[in-house]
Amino acid sequence: MVREPTSHLPGRWISALPLLLLALAACTRSAAVPAAEDPFGVSWEDRSLFQPAVIDKDVFDDLAGATFYHLDVVVSPDLDVLEGREWIRYTNQESEQLEEIYFQLFANVTGGSTAVSSVSVEGESVDPVVESSGQALRVPLPIPLLPGETNTVQMDFTVQLSQDAETSYGVLGYFDDFLLLDGFYPVVLVYDDEGWNVEDLVPIGDTTYLDSSFFLVRVTATRDLDLVASGTEIERDRVGRNQVVSFAIGPARDFYLAAAPSLEVFSSQSGRTIINSYGRSEDRAGAERAMQFAVDAMALFGERLGSYPYTEFDMIGTPMRALGIEYPGVTTISIDMYDLDAEVAGLPAAIMLEGTVAHEVAHQWFYNVVGNDQIDEPWLDEALAQYLTGLYYREMYGDQAEQDYRQSWTDRWDRIGGELIPIGLSTTEYTREQYSPIVYGRGPLFLAALEDQMGRDTFAEFLRDYYQSNIWAIVTRSDFQAKAEQHCRCDLGEMFDKWVGG
Repeated sequence: MVREPTSHLPGRWISALPLLLLALAACTRSAAVPAAEDPFGVSWEDRSLFQPAVIDKDVFDDLAGATFYHLDVVVSPDLDVLEGREWIRYTNQESEQLEEIYFQLFANVTGGSTAVSSVSVEGESVDPVVESSGQALRVPLPIPLLPGETNTVQMDFTVQLSQDAETSYGVLGYFDDFLLLDGFYPVVLVYDDEGWNVEDLVPIGDTTYLDSSFFLVRVTATRDLDLVASGTEIERDRVGRNQVVSFAIGPARDFYLAAAPSLEVFSSQSGRTIINSYGRSEDRAGAERAMQFAVDAMALFGERLGSYPYTEFDMIGTPMRALGIEYPGVTTISIDMYDLDAEVAGLPAAIMLEGTVAHEVAHQWFYNVVGNDQIDEPWLDEALAQYLTGLYYREMYGDQAEQDYRQSWTDRWDRIGGELIPIGLSTTEYTREQYSPIVYGRGPLFLAALEDQMGRDTFAEFLRDYYQSNIWAIVTRSDFQAKAEQHCRCDLGEMFDKWVGG
């Protein structure tokens, strides 16, 4: 996610949850769970549908215990309701038995509302419980799930979509002829050394902390909509006035879908990846420019860190209330920047567009491939995306351009008087005024200082090794520090304590 002025409002902003949403999110138990038929009709062990979407096929062997989602979603003709059914194959990869599985209900905190029904585990009906002010769903397991064991959860869900972009900051709903679906389905939370990560989301920063998973998604929508989604299209049919389109992506942190009528697409290629940039006809110039920025950024980051994992990368200009938001295999960009003659946040739109695209492309490496807890340790992806955007300017335009961009970090930190607040706090520990200056300002300044301490070449080797060593994993500050110390052959504890926190 980018925040003003290379950024914006948070990508998954949390608004106050009206009591009405609690009622809408109430789960009901059916007398008998219907025998729902999986629309894909494939074995959970079958990886063939995912192969066209990924470059490295060996990843399937490395992530044998990953969660699999099969989603069947119908969008109402008025674009105000989603009717969904999902099947989740979950493997207990912990060292202890699990009594329940927790799901996040993002729609209940991003302007919509979710109602879940007909929940079953291995075909047996269960009574789920809504917790955490409507944000989480606890699904009890009829039989405890032992380490290494697998079960299948099936549930139906209905999402009421907002049509007020000010309510949800334009991440979930139907606004200005755009359907934007961020976190529209119940998703399994991470289980780590703290147990299930169930916590109330806060009104700053990103809200996702998710494992690498695999997604097969079938979408039924009216034929006038052009669909842009995470992953690769694997099947398309026409049924009356509707289109039925299926997508596959995995590994990935989550799945995103956007749609609008009469979109134009501009395509190019970077290595083995097709890059598609979508926009309305009046946004053609901006969409084409965004595509070129993405081609350059992807080539640079791929060379410095390792190849982009997918055969396709999509961008789409949308009317969201943010400059850019990252999702696996797809990035949304504020449509305001596609008017290249305009100004955005006091700067020419073309300048804002380039920095935003570079930042969001960087997130494909840090947030999606290398995951982190974006709530407890947001600097691990946001500060790195900022640093990599500076690297982009260095490689494209020279050292002075990089220094000019780095000045924006200092300017941001100066908004709070350069307070020596640690960059390693959770989003719950920052005020709204502190979050952006510290995470997006002081955060990349720390990485620049670390680069100076280690030396440019050693730092570049460290960052590549750090990425390669943690592909599809979840990292912490300890992982980052240990790998840096391994490369510099020095003790960085004092420096990390000074900048990141003790």
